[in-house]
Amino acid sequence: MQWTLAFGEPCGAAVVRTSGVFNAADHGKMVVDIVSHPDWFPGHHIMFDHRQLSFDGTGYAEILIVRENHARYEARIGTARSAILMKSGADYGFGRQFEMLFDGHVSARVQIFTDEQVATDWLCDTPEPQAR
Repeated sequence: MQWTLAFGEPCGAAVVRTSGVFNAADHGKMVVDIVSHPDWFPGHHIMFDHRQLSFDGTGYAEILIVRENHARYEARIGTARSAILMKSGADYGFGRQFEMLFDGHVSARVQIFTDEQVATDWLCDTPEPQAR
């Protein structure tokens, strides 16, 4: 799994673009990369563009590891909005499972999308939190 991280894209949000094949170990490395970046602060809105990422073979156990990765860095992630952009209906369904497993376990507001403009509109609906 590969990823790029950019800051200042829609409404000041961070954007992570992923590709390759999803795996939980790389997801953990990606989380560390994001929260250790000098432009990151708790509560920073972020879009994950997973349209070039394959989730083939990813199951419930990997989703739980992803939730654990997030929980481990909860204080560094904060109450941000996290828009997750998926490429297909099947991936959207997988993302919804992820979203439901996160609900009530993390402070971030996670929502899954297949339409980039709708995801951007949701992400930018509230002003970007200011770094402290």
